[in-house]
Amino acid sequence: MARKIVAFFAASFLCVALTIPAMAEETGGRIVKIDRDQAALTLEDGSVYLLPEDFDYAAVETGMEVYFIYAESDVA
Repeated sequence: MARKIVAFFAASFLCVALTIPAMAEETGGRIVKIDRDQAALTLEDGSVYLLPEDFDYAAVETGMEVYFIYAESDVA
């Protein structure tokens, strides 16, 4: 019985781990600009992050500390 439980948790962990992008990056900082027209956030270090079309802008505001998990894109 204990082996079945361990196998179940191992399988569950692997399923979750496989859904996380392999090349994901992490970063964070304070928001200095929110550009709704370009769907982008600019952080205090000057980096700009593009947001999804359905992003909820009510969830963020200038001066807020944010953290991103993202994958780089070749889209210019």
